[in-house]
Amino acid sequence: MDDRLIVFVGGIHGVGKGTICKALAEEFDFLHLSASQVLKWNEINDAKNKKVKNFATTQERLITNLNLIIEPNKKYLLDGHFTLLNSDGEPEKIDESTFDGIQPKSIILLTCEPEIIYKRLKQRDNSIYKLSILEKMQKMEIERANYISERLNIPLFTVIDGETSSVFEHIAKL
Repeated sequence: MDDRLIVFVGGIHGVGKGTICKALAEEFDFLHLSASQVLKWNEINDAKNKKVKNFATTQERLITNLNLIIEPNKKYLLDGHFTLLNSDGEPEKIDESTFDGIQPKSIILLTCEPEIIYKRLKQRDNSIYKLSILEKMQKMEIERANYISERLNIPLFTVIDGETSSVFEHIAKL
């Protein structure tokens, strides 16, 4: 499927994926999809519950639904994660086969100070996360994004603390 262009925008909950995707979509005529939207998360879980009970089933559903949505010769930003919280509330890596199925042409990884993310999540979702879990999850996101980028031989662009000016240059080159 060489006629599809998907940029995967990753990062932990509350890092600003939706905000950057909205700006990039408007500027560069991309369609923005969130993994939760593609999964129809609200059908399989409470919208505020970020814990995943069955990773394999959830990721298979993501790929199946994504393939039904994607149209040839359109450009997509898919915001999602490289790690998610399992049913015990611990970060767990998403299997590489998920990214094989997504077939991204590039990855944008957003990172931010965990203390800032903690405050955002509390304000946005009225959820309290342990700071240590957010720190661990972000570390795992960074490691996994690097691994997936190398494995798929695609570019990885990292946005740190919302500094987005150069990401616009990166997207313009795609």
